[in-house]
Amino acid sequence: GYPMLLIAAAGLLVGIGTAMSGGCTSGHGVCGLGRVSVRSLAATLTFLLTGIVTVYLLRHVIGLIA
Repeated sequence: GYPMLLIAAAGLLVGIGTAMSGGCTSGHGVCGLGRVSVRSLAATLTFLLTGIVTVYLLRHVIGLIA
């Protein structure tokens, strides 16, 4: 498994991101985009790009995920 400190840090970052963006990923992605909200589009793109960059760094740069 993964180190508990890494899991705790990830959870903390998710909570901070949710507070900063004014909603969760599914709220912005489903409801916000359904309302054609520019703010939700920006938030959803930010969530997706951050996830893509994180996986790339963990897999290919740090080598943490097999």
